[in-house]
Amino acid sequence: MKKNIQKTITNSFMLLSLIVITFSSCKKDKEEEPVVFQDEDAVEAIESSLITQSNGITATIETAATKLAEDSLFTSTSTPALNCGDTYADNFNESNSNGNYSYNYSVTRNYKLYCTPNNTPDYVEYHRTLAGVYSTPRMSSDDNAEANWVISNLDTANASVFFNGNYQRLGTQVSKVRNQNTFTSTINYSLANIKVDKVTHKIVSGNASITLVVTFAGNQYNFSGNVTFNGNNTATLTLNGNTYSINL
Repeated sequence: MKKNIQKTITNSFMLLSLIVITFSSCKKDKEEEPVVFQDEDAVEAIESSLITQSNGITATIETAATKLAEDSLFTSTSTPALNCGDTYADNFNESNSNGNYSYNYSVTRNYKLYCTPNNTPDYVEYHRTLAGVYSTPRMSSDDNAEANWVISNLDTANASVFFNGNYQRLGTQVSKVRNQNTFTSTINYSLANIKVDKVTHKIVSGNASITLVVTFAGNQYNFSGNVTFNGNNTATLTLNGNTYSINL
């Protein structure tokens, strides 16, 4: 009888030890599971920095072209609102809500007009900053942006103007899909001859190189690529060798 009791105690101890070891092993595996940033979040952060529905760079370009047209810099039939060498400055709020898309930003901007030797508009140096929030079906963001551009080809004989310069957007994004990651990002655009129609104020063509730096879970992730503007309210994003189509 005593031998059976000892055997039962030994077996019970071994079973308990096995359970503890198994639990500890599972817990350790779970704790050591790596947390990795997902490329899809990078693509969606860049997409949101591009599209008009989140007040991205496309909207900023169109707004700039609209302002220059309003100030009669595209036509010879009206006197420009600025004299050569003058600087225009203002600040205002931009907000919009359309279905699952919304944004609300405070904006400051200024531009200086440069003229030809004949005192006709030649180009402007354009500067704009914004700060605020946006929300899309897949991501929300608290961020700010800055544009520093030269807008050239203002001569009234030309049907389009060209945007060259830099655009930076940085802030904190929260994904609404997959693992619902929260991360910070800095996106830099270098614009190369972005062609914009003087009448429609829409992008006709052009390219921009992109770098994206993401900080997530204490780690830094770097992306680089290019955006090609196709001229039909779409763009093609190439990022780390992969290609994506984006509706602007």
